[in-house]
Amino acid sequence: MDVRSDVRMDMRSDVRSDGGPVTRTELVTGDLDEAHGYLCRTYVGHRPRFSGDRAAFRFRAATADEGRFSLGRMTHTLGTRLVTEPRDFLVVVCVLDGAYAVEAGRDEARAVRGGFVALPPGGPAHARWPAAELGVVGITRSALARAALEVLGAPVTPLLAGPLSGERVRRWRGAVRFVSHELLDEASGAAGPLLRAEAVRLLSAVYLTTFPVLVGDRPGPNGTLPAAVRRARAFVDEHAHRDIGLTEIAEAARTSPRALQDGFRRVLGTTPTAYLREVRLDGAHLALRAADPTSGDTVAAIARSWGFAHLGRFAAAYRDRFGRTPRETLRE
Repeated sequence: MDVRSDVRMDMRSDVRSDGGPVTRTELVTGDLDEAHGYLCRTYVGHRPRFSGDRAAFRFRAATADEGRFSLGRMTHTLGTRLVTEPRDFLVVVCVLDGAYAVEAGRDEARAVRGGFVALPPGGPAHARWPAAELGVVGITRSALARAALEVLGAPVTPLLAGPLSGERVRRWRGAVRFVSHELLDEASGAAGPLLRAEAVRLLSAVYLTTFPVLVGDRPGPNGTLPAAVRRARAFVDEHAHRDIGLTEIAEAARTSPRALQDGFRRVLGTTPTAYLREVRLDGAHLALRAADPTSGDTVAAIARSWGFAHLGRFAAAYRDRFGRTPRETLRE
């Protein structure tokens, strides 16, 4: 059967930008709302749908959160599809058993047992898994940015990637194991601020040399982006579901609207407002895929929630982008 939960919470708001003593949480439950309330508080707000025997559901999770990074593990026995709220942290998912897939914008990554998926910070994502056991590592955007300047001497833009496995992630596994066993293991005692800072640098540095990122501050043949354009895209990715326009985007990019428009046209061949429209279409697409028309979800309501007031124009733009109508996606 397909069951939809009403659990919906804002993404975690208590992230400590300078870190702090490690907070450990655990939960074992057979209650879906309790399980996804825990996931919302620990990671990011989301609205899930489930398939399988709800009466037989079992959930087990444990997380150690330092503020700048977190390590967690969970077992979830139902097939799950969910759309997340925007995130200000990157996530690396290790599939310990089962499978995991995620879509962000136009890109998709998936992995099976033994594989990894890296999900960058940014706008809504559509994740799904059958019954699965997952290891999850989170690193805040600000922590990775500081490490990028130390390790690479330049800002970076993390990319969606997966499946990654084998030798490519051997060092990542080693770094996570070291941090987990040497610094977060309760038997080793409470790690002090210097050890915690070293753990942040280690995880971030190994991430930067393991998973794909765009590096640099100026446009070039390898696809790097100028700082203002990169800041603008990150702002739009994270806030597209809010009431923003060119003025707000330019303020976040720390430049003028005219300069930002020129930069977008020169580097990306589009404009900031056109990019905002594309991100909103992606968000509406993910929301339609996760929606349930039998529970009252409608194309009009989802379109309005993503800033599309005119349903006809939304439907035409959606069909041009995805090759099907919004109603067809909703009914899939």
